[in-house]
Formats: sequence, structure tokens, C-alpha cells
Amino acid sequence: MRYMGVLVILVSLVLLTRSATANVLSGADYENFRNLDLKTLLIGDDVSGLVTASHAPDCVIELAFKFDAVQADLHGIGTLVALAANVTDHADELRVIQRLSLAARGFIEQLKYHRLILSSVMSNCAEKDAISKSQDISRAWSDAASLVQSIIKKIDTSPQ
Repeated sequence: MRYMGVLVILVSLVLLTRSATANVLSGADYENFRNLDLKTLLIGDDVSGLVTASHAPDCVIELAFKFDAVQADLHGIGTLVALAANVTDHADELRVIQRLSLAARGFIEQLKYHRLILSSVMSNCAEKDAISKSQDISRAWSDAASLVQSIIKKIDTSPQ
């Protein structure tokens, strides 16, 4: 629900730029982000369910905060990937790619810290469901890191 506005804007941009020229990134790159986004939305729903349970321990709340922060950053990168894949003007594509490069590299660096914090929070958590969800989150974050690194590699190897 919180991403509906961004999704509407993104769909509008995709429809406006349907005749895109050959770009560094493709619709398939965005589709990979979309699939990961759907996966993380399901995990987010589960985590939210844990938080809304009566007397959720602090570790569950911290888990939710960390997850939401990474999910929002990843969603922003996915939006930039979609724009880069669909923009028709070369100068605009370069601007989007530059922004995407910065965001992607920042995401990878921040993810290292989020993982450390998650590990620290979960080491003191006795909530069995939260520990299970933290493992799902860790796997999703690994998938996200691989996906973002593949985008960085494409950007770095493309002739601009």
C-alpha cells in the first residue's frame, strides 16, 4: 500500500517512454527488482504481524525498523532501474544512471551495517518467530545485494 503512489508514477513513466531506445538496463533488470520487491513485501507483512502481536518484544520492533529501512532503499533503487531501462533521451539516461550508481553503491555499504545491527539485535532475542523471520530477511538481503551488485557491474561495463 505504501508503494502504490510510486508504482502509479512508475507505470506512468513506463507508458510514456514505451518507445525506449537501447539502454544500459532493460525491462528484465527491473523485473528482477520487482520480483524481489514482491518477496520482501511478503516478509514485511509477516514482520508487521509479529509487531502487532500483543506485547511484541523490543527485538521484534527493531527487526521491523531495520527491515523497513532496507526495503525502502531497495525499492528506490528498483525505481531508478525502471527509469534507466525506459528513458528515451540519452542525457536523461546518463543522469538516471549516475544517480543509480550512487544509490546502489551506498546501498551495498549500508547493507553491511544493517546486517551487523540485525545480527546484534537477534543475538539477544528470544522470540522464536522473530529469529525465523530474521533468517528470511538475511536471505532476502543477500538476494538484494547480488541483484544490486549485478546492476553496478552492468553500469560499470557499459559505454557511456
